Amino acid sequence: MDFTETILRGLKGCPLLKKHGVTAVGFAGMDAKKRSVSILNTKGELIIEEHVDGGRDMQYPFVLLYRSLDTDTAGKLAAQRLIDEVADWLTAPENLPSVEGCDVQRITRADPCTLISEDETGADFQGSFALEYYKEG
Repeated sequence: MDFTETILRGLKGCPLLKKHGVTAVGFAGMDAKKRSVSILNTKGELIIEEHVDGGRDMQYPFVLLYRSLDTDTAGKLAAQRLIDEVADWLTAPENLPSVEGCDVQRITRADPCTLISEDETGADFQGSFALEYYKEG
């Protein structure tokens, strides 16, 4: 099961991205010349709890990155609102991905999405998340 690919597929279907002109969705890097969203897995899968029946509660941590081309205050505030709205969309129960071989429980935010860097070409925002799931033994 490839959670990175599954999450990216879900993000490509997020109506907020298209509405706000995000033209690139990918893995581990953002296009500096486009409004883009990317995810990066940070630690691989983690076992949270092992059950007597062999099942496991697992977690897949990842980071959501957003590149905005706006450099003024109003543009950066709009970008902050967008990444927060995308985070809300991503964590909504109705948008949980379906993954064969496991039962996806939820996606949680580990921290708020914040501005992490900016230069004359745009601003980058980041937030940490975890996809939590149950895997039968």
